[in-house]
Amino acid sequence: MKRAVIVLGLLVVFAHGISRAQTDQPAAAVVAAKKVPSAAQALAAWQDFRADPLARLDRTGPFLDFIRDSGQVHIVLNNRLLAWMYQPMDDALKATLYAAFLGGNMAAQLEARKSSDNDDVAGMVAALDAYGQVRKVHGDFQLPLFEQLATARAEERLAAAVKAIKADSTSSP
Repeated sequence: MKRAVIVLGLLVVFAHGISRAQTDQPAAAVVAAKKVPSAAQALAAWQDFRADPLARLDRTGPFLDFIRDSGQVHIVLNNRLLAWMYQPMDDALKATLYAAFLGGNMAAQLEARKSSDNDDVAGMVAALDAYGQVRKVHGDFQLPLFEQLATARAEERLAAAVKAIKADSTSSP
């Protein structure tokens, strides 16, 4: 089964803005000087973001940096499960949902103390929670995959629905 990997840097671009100021330092020096947040810092940032994702997109940096740089969590991104990323929508909404997915997956791995256990179900639970908050503010915003998964969640079959979507060879972005 082929899995397409969506680059984590996509969210960093969304979250930090495309027009971010450039520094005089070479990129390698900036990365080397950057300190990787601790698991506790990443989880605290995740909890801040999760409480109000639309208003706290600024809190994604620590947990996204932790996911990308710590080596303590392992997230395999499934193109079919994240096909909604290819639909046209506001960048802030896309970044919010994507950050929620990644943060939920990260938090589940840290809580389970198993860095090799990618947890797409926990990621989608968090993304669905964020989606519900987005829909409260943007009532006309709707994603068919999220609606399908919200129904599966209400019927207590979310894990099976996530597994089916990941395995569905007919899904494409």
